[in-house]
Amino acid sequence: MGDRNQFIYLSRHVPSVDGSVLEVGSKDYGSTQNFRALYRKVEYVGLDMEAGKGVEVVHDLTTETGPLPLDHFGLIICCSVLEHVRRPWVFADHLKELLRPNGRLYIAVPWVWRYHAYPDDYFRFSWRGIEELFPDLEWDYHFLSTNIENEFFPCGPGSDNRLHILKQISPSASRKYLPYLQVHMIGTKKTV
Repeated sequence: MGDRNQFIYLSRHVPSVDGSVLEVGSKDYGSTQNFRALYRKVEYVGLDMEAGKGVEVVHDLTTETGPLPLDHFGLIICCSVLEHVRRPWVFADHLKELLRPNGRLYIAVPWVWRYHAYPDDYFRFSWRGIEELFPDLEWDYHFLSTNIENEFFPCGPGSDNRLHILKQISPSASRKYLPYLQVHMIGTKKTV
């Protein structure tokens, strides 16, 4: 999938990669960002659960790693996918198995977002939740983004709360709203 801020973040924090790239959820729906353009000189594999433009491998990573080679990928891109996975802990273990030592995983997930079934919508993850799903990775570049292009804020305790908007709904009550927010992080697989 991918949105413009995901493309900006990835090009800023992982401008090149030594090794193969796996994009999870790579099917082009017409508004998908072209992450392939960033990594033209390396092997690039698009994975999705259904065939389509941008998909080389059709497979469900919640079942097993399937035809993909273990300890192989220098970068795995997983944008706007994890919230749609019924068993994200199993999915996370399989992603880790596909990363080579010192390989990097770029995760982008909604933190504050509307329900959007693709085919369904199960979870929202904080930056701390992502760290817990992938405890064997070392995490860097924790950022939140809004739906405004190139608007990023460092993650941390209360960072999203500083972005809130209060709307007065009556003389004695107001509602607190947060903008749409995505979490962006890069994890590196530790060497053994």
